[in-house]
Amino acid sequence: MDVLPDLATRPMTVERSRWMGRGLMAVAALLTVWWLRRLVRRPLTSLLLAPVLLPAAALGLWAGFTLNVMDWDEPADFLGDADSAT
Repeated sequence: MDVLPDLATRPMTVERSRWMGRGLMAVAALLTVWWLRRLVRRPLTSLLLAPVLLPAAALGLWAGFTLNVMDWDEPADFLGDADSAT
């Protein structure tokens, strides 16, 4: 079963991008909720985890939102300004 190369070579579609974005945002939100719950129970260790977990959650939300709103059918979303002007 050689599934991984098939997943890597499939073209990105709008629907696939949206599902990946929603998944990333869900994982980031769950990570934040887990950290907040842990903050109430064990504040010292949670504060030590904050410099790693909170930027990771913010990056996950940003990347997930970007994947969710990106329109792969429109070239202006992934080409630079110089390329779209020609």
